[in-house]
Amino acid sequence: MSTIIDFNRSLAAVDPWGSNPQAKEAYEAEKAALNEVFKQRWDDESFHKEVAADVSSILDYQFTFDNLFSSYLQVENVGEGDRVILRERRGLKVFYTSRGGYIEESQLKTEQWELPRDTIGFHVSEHIDKLRLNFADSIESMVTLGSARLNAEINRRMFNLLQEAVPSSSPYYVATTGMSKTQLDTAIREVKDAIKPNGLGPTPVTIIGRASMVDQISDFNLGFDPEATAEIRARGRLGVYRGANIVQVVNYTDENGLPYIPANELWVLGGTAGKFAMYGGLQTKTWDENTVDYRHYRCRKDIGGLIHHPEQVRRIVDAGVTEV
Repeated sequence: MSTIIDFNRSLAAVDPWGSNPQAKEAYEAEKAALNEVFKQRWDDESFHKEVAADVSSILDYQFTFDNLFSSYLQVENVGEGDRVILRERRGLKVFYTSRGGYIEESQLKTEQWELPRDTIGFHVSEHIDKLRLNFADSIESMVTLGSARLNAEINRRMFNLLQEAVPSSSPYYVATTGMSKTQLDTAIREVKDAIKPNGLGPTPVTIIGRASMVDQISDFNLGFDPEATAEIRARGRLGVYRGANIVQVVNYTDENGLPYIPANELWVLGGTAGKFAMYGGLQTKTWDENTVDYRHYRCRKDIGGLIHHPEQVRRIVDAGVTEV
């Protein structure tokens, strides 16, 4: 078992900001031990490969599971070289006929889409002297920030696809000033009606938005169902309304502090409106520059997604909410 893995498990087991002095001492001791090992093994290339592998393990776990979109759109984890193809077949008819009579023929119609594939990742560098002095803090910061940015970018990509699938000219775009109960009820009903049986079991319907929009559902002044209001408030404003799950999206911000998801948009999604895929694991690489004293860490992963049934989507944009 590697030193890095032991260190990361220790990070998960203690709270360095808690009131327990023993836990804090254990946390600091683990960091000090890792720093010492790193100084001694700096010239050992196998150690750097070990670090890269452990970083990959941590980031890949958070990348795959610490996100929201898999709860309201179809998501698959596939092999690095796989292709993800969607096929929908329809057209088979059943006819009544007399015993021994001729049965009319029908033709199957197949629609097919292949998920596009893109690569996302990050590349950071740090001065070697700084790494030698305090490797533990540097690697911890990279893991934490890297995983958070990857998750945020995936969520941004998903909402960008939704916005492209339902622009302001779309019949599925609802412009309003002050969202009403009737508008939300209509959106839910129309999305439910647009969902077709697919053999995968019941298809979920989800209401998604930031707090500025989701909170309106629990506003008594809008006339929402008191039982739904009570449930939403009891669960931290997450619950069920007219059979649709309510999801409050975190206000992700980019490297400049700008939000990824508009505050004035609420989405009603059918679970088969789109599909996402994760191709293989996280690919990592680490190296030293030849001309300057910097160590580099690079991580990348392939993802793909599309919205193939925009009729299962309603985009409610409230001009009464500040767009931040």
